Amino acid sequence: MIRVVVIDDHEMILQSLVRLLRDDPMIVVVGEALDARAGLEVTVREHPDVVIIDYTLPDMDAPEAIELLRKKCPEVKVITLSGSERPGAFFASLRAGSSAWVTKTRAIQELRDTVLRVAAGLPVKSEEMAALPSLDQLVVHYQPVVDLATTRTIAFEALVRWQHPRRGLLYPDSFLPLAEASGFIVEIDQWIWEQAIFQLMEWQSQFPREPNIRMGVNLSASDLSDAEPLKGIADIVARSGADAGDLIFEITESVLLADTAPTMDFLAQLKGLGVLLALDDFGTAFSSLSYIRRFPFDDLKLDISFTSELPHSTRSMLLVEEICHLARSMEMTVIAEGIERREQADALRGIGCDYGQGYLYARPLSAAECEKRLAAE
Repeated sequence: MIRVVVIDDHEMILQSLVRLLRDDPMIVVVGEALDARAGLEVTVREHPDVVIIDYTLPDMDAPEAIELLRKKCPEVKVITLSGSERPGAFFASLRAGSSAWVTKTRAIQELRDTVLRVAAGLPVKSEEMAALPSLDQLVVHYQPVVDLATTRTIAFEALVRWQHPRRGLLYPDSFLPLAEASGFIVEIDQWIWEQAIFQLMEWQSQFPREPNIRMGVNLSASDLSDAEPLKGIADIVARSGADAGDLIFEITESVLLADTAPTMDFLAQLKGLGVLLALDDFGTAFSSLSYIRRFPFDDLKLDISFTSELPHSTRSMLLVEEICHLARSMEMTVIAEGIERREQADALRGIGCDYGQGYLYARPLSAAECEKRLAAE
């Protein structure tokens, strides 16, 4: 007989589950196993085989509940039941020790099947998990940002790749959209930040120059919807000993479209850490000028759609020139993206753009390739 504990069965879906499991001679619901206010408390004489944890537990984070349960009853299998849209919920529960994740929108039958498989020790792996990397399969490549007048490297942008065990090196488009949808992007971003910031510290020590080499990393929409990323950034900066002023956090215009008070608050708190903020893909959304008026950006990264038309489009030339003039008047730096031809670089220098990045100078490079480049400059 499989003994099943349903934790926090007050919600309708769990009440339905309780009734269904009670009707199944193979499965017995023995009651709640968690008092959210007091921590873990097993209320049955025998340890259950399977515990089903609702991710929307009151007063306690589900991953914390899972960890407590696994510590006290390591032989117990845990299944997470959730309709949560919280960023990273899916992967946080799995890392905490949950054997499977079942959404509330799916049929009860699937949960019953999952319980039986987990209790029998059979593998349970979702299609989403199979399509996403583990953190130890990720690598960071770095694309140089150069001074257009001297081509000297002044910064790097950290870009993630997936070293797939069978398919080789995969680019972000093949896995980041799903990572964003599942919430795993929060964990990926934090991992990238740590790798990039500690790498920057090594390079600054190995290749001292004035001003310091800077490092750009990306923020996703999910980062702005949770307090954890701010804590993570502050922790990484403190542990690395990095000068926060050498760190650039890049955010695309599309992420700002919601333009909510929490987003404004997040960026204000991030800026309060002393880091720099860059508006990436500038010019692709509908409210570009509004963003630079209302958000505390230090850099504007000019979208490749402008760069690609230079120098043959008079309109683009005039527009980029005005953007550079506006940025200087607001004490912001313009970085042109997607520079692939010498004539583009010449045009940008001629109209007052000081910095750029693109294949003309370098593709995203491994850390070792970056060190060779820095040593040669």
